[in-house]
Amino acid sequence: MPSRERRDLARALLAAGVLTLGAGRPDWGRAMMAELGQLEGLRTRWVFALGCVRSIAFTMPPAGLQRVVAGGSVLAAACSAGVVAVALVRYPDLVSGARAWVSVAAFIALLVTYVVAAATFAPRVDGRRLLLNVAVAGAAIAASWMAVGLVASLGGPKPVSVMLLSLAPLVAVAIGWHATARSGSSRVGLACVGLAAVIAGYALFLLWAGEAVAAAGRPYDAGLLRDFRTSGASDLATYAVSDSLGTGMMLLLMVPLVTLAGGLVGAAAAGTTKTRPSSGEAANPGEL
Repeated sequence: MPSRERRDLARALLAAGVLTLGAGRPDWGRAMMAELGQLEGLRTRWVFALGCVRSIAFTMPPAGLQRVVAGGSVLAAACSAGVVAVALVRYPDLVSGARAWVSVAAFIALLVTYVVAAATFAPRVDGRRLLLNVAVAGAAIAASWMAVGLVASLGGPKPVSVMLLSLAPLVAVAIGWHATARSGSSRVGLACVGLAAVIAGYALFLLWAGEAVAAAGRPYDAGLLRDFRTSGASDLATYAVSDSLGTGMMLLLMVPLVTLAGGLVGAAAAGTTKTRPSSGEAANPGEL
């Protein structure tokens, strides 16, 4: 008798498609997963899984913005993974021991989390103008973090770095307030903040890690050169790229957390403003 719990790549593919694009038809997704569990034969299972994913992606609701966001997130994740793959091929000494593979596995898990988060937040971002605002906010957050890194690497004054760094949470507060006030829903506001955080994380990693891989980790600042001399590493470029990739992966985790914290403040402020009675309005009609 066919096993309903059979697990293979075909099942993983269908599960990923249902999770990222099947929010509008959860019952259908569960039914297809159950149907796949009844099928035997590798070819039969793959044909069925691919057909279901194609239906989710191209013919079934929800369409429009959610599909664009989910597709864009998958593309960004693929590009991010591609940057790391190029680094591993170009600088083979990056892969040294089990610790490196643990880092790669954690990075892949983080990318999967990003894809799922984008697909989860997307249905609440209703309207192209709101999505455009979210994209602009995400790009601004990424640019502020990138500017901080550039100023620090060039030995710029610390007050400038602090000022640039403060822009990221301010933008997060602004998009949280704007989305909540515009939609009248804190859930929509927080979804917009979450999506802005995903966009910022992707953009920052691609800029930071992509530039490091393309330029062999340059420019080499005094701190990096000092650390390299005491590290025992044999190649400066490999050491610099490894350091930049590690920083980029930390930013993938840190940027969404900071963005979400700022967005919560903005959404809360918008909710308080909406529910606060106006100055000419009596607090209790019975007291008139």
